[in-house]
Amino acid sequence: MSNTKDNFDNFHPIGGLPVSKMVVDHNNKPGFMYREKRTRPEDSGWRIFTGLETEEYTDDPDNTGIYSPSTILEIDPSIKEILFKGIGSVYERTEDGANWLKVTDFEMEDDYMVTHRLTEKWVIEINNLFERRIEDSGDLLYTTGDKSVRIAIWNEDDKEKDALYAEHKELSANRDETLAKTLELFDFSDNEVARTGYLVREADEEKTYSVIYGYSIVDYQVLQIAIYFDEISDTDWAIDTWKNIKLNILTTN
Repeated sequence: MSNTKDNFDNFHPIGGLPVSKMVVDHNNKPGFMYREKRTRPEDSGWRIFTGLETEEYTDDPDNTGIYSPSTILEIDPSIKEILFKGIGSVYERTEDGANWLKVTDFEMEDDYMVTHRLTEKWVIEINNLFERRIEDSGDLLYTTGDKSVRIAIWNEDDKEKDALYAEHKELSANRDETLAKTLELFDFSDNEVARTGYLVREADEEKTYSVIYGYSIVDYQVLQIAIYFDEISDTDWAIDTWKNIKLNILTTN
């Protein structure tokens, strides 16, 4: 079944697309696109070009328009799956009809590590490309779209670290696997923080993705983290992100 305008009109609402007018007005298909951190809620973060623009051309704001995804998908349906990629994604192709290739050496202005204080006790080191918000549940969420980190913290006033660690290690090892099989168990404990957790694959109506559920534990407190990522190749990133939740040295010294 071929794509129709109605199909594209029902495309997932991701926000507006700033697109070079060489695509829309001059009938050139996109050849280079990247997704940066949004400047406002209605902005998708995507920046789309033909790859033929000069620096002088792109510096002129009159040469860029804001379009709906359906408008650009009518011009080039090949970008449909790419539009679901997260903040920090960069893709290019050498000619019309060629495969899109992921670019890894393109520098974005907001692409650097930052340290955020979660509580008086905890900090996280995470890339500045992640957008941060508090969910209705009270959980803290960092997300780029294709990678997300959800954090919840609670107190256990009557339990010290060793007891909490044993309890949550048992929960991880003997969890109900009816909905998702445990693929790997983790233990990244050190002298200050006990860390235990597991990896699973889950799915929703749109896609299948990996999740690491982890517990970072100190005396009388548990920090639970859920790290979601679409690409298996991002497993090391997920583990490093978990390890980058640490005690705030300003309150522990």
